[in-house]
Amino acid sequence: MTSLSLENLRKLYNQTMAQADPRCDSYPFMDSPDKMLAMIGLYLFIVWQGPKLMVPYKPWDLKNTIIGYNFAMVILSLYISVGTVVGIYKAGGYSVLCDSLDKYQVNENNETEYHYMNIGWLFFISKPIEFFDTVFFILRKKNSQITFLHVYHHATMTVFTWLGLKFLPGGTNVIYPLINSFVHAVMYTYYGLSACGPSMRKYLWWKKYLTKLQISQFVIFLTQGVINVMYDCPFPKIFVYAVYIYTFSILLLFINFYVKAYIKSPSQKPLKGTNAAKNGSAQNGEAIACAQNGEAVGHVNNGEAIARAKNGGAITRAKNGEAKARAKNGEISAKGDSKKIK
Repeated sequence: MTSLSLENLRKLYNQTMAQADPRCDSYPFMDSPDKMLAMIGLYLFIVWQGPKLMVPYKPWDLKNTIIGYNFAMVILSLYISVGTVVGIYKAGGYSVLCDSLDKYQVNENNETEYHYMNIGWLFFISKPIEFFDTVFFILRKKNSQITFLHVYHHATMTVFTWLGLKFLPGGTNVIYPLINSFVHAVMYTYYGLSACGPSMRKYLWWKKYLTKLQISQFVIFLTQGVINVMYDCPFPKIFVYAVYIYTFSILLLFINFYVKAYIKSPSQKPLKGTNAAKNGSAQNGEAIACAQNGEAVGHVNNGEAIARAKNGGAITRAKNGEAKARAKNGEISAKGDSKKIK
């Protein structure tokens, strides 16, 4: 029974691969899915084991590396987006209502064919390169940034860009590298400026709108999918449905992130003459921050403590201890069941 199932899977695999575009085979990682899946497997292993391996070490100082990486990704993303526009122009334009694969899959002597194939491959390979986003989080011990959305997005985008180039290098598919790479150029610009330090923070007020831009691209992709089905475009429907379901899942995750970050998140008004501080850094001597690994101000898992510090004083609220304490100049008065702190 097992051998029969394996044989059926083998036949299905061979039949599926027979429908692939043979022009992709000469590109690195494109002859079969095993190399692509191996990259994703390695990525998931790093996500799983990386934070554990970093426990005994201090966070790495990667400021210059991260700045260089982010702006290199800006250049690559812009090259892909602009290159897609050039390919569309050479092919005679893009039809929003319907665009067949034949428009881009032409004979080997046509320049348009290989122009788009090159751009399509760059779009695919940019996705595993973006795994370094996660690697940098791990090395800097910013593990809270490695969310389900973050890992799911990185891993699955690598799969879908590989499938898109392997089986559908052209047609309506060109909208994905065009828009997604543009959005990523904007995104990595933000990350690059943010990595430059506190002096750039006043120029980064548009983070909320960056998330809106990311959400908007998925709405466009879903709309294009509906058009492909409604107008019965000569485009493989199974791919349209697969991309539609996947894009919808990503859209829901980004909307959930937006709601938590910008709608449900309680706004904290900064004290007069002070500024809020992130990641434990303080301005004007006053800070509200999250801390890990025994740092003084932060969220503590077991005690579920939330602390605020101001000029050496502290107000701490602890759930499990049912304590409210006020500290000033080394004197503490406590209410509830808490022990007196010396």
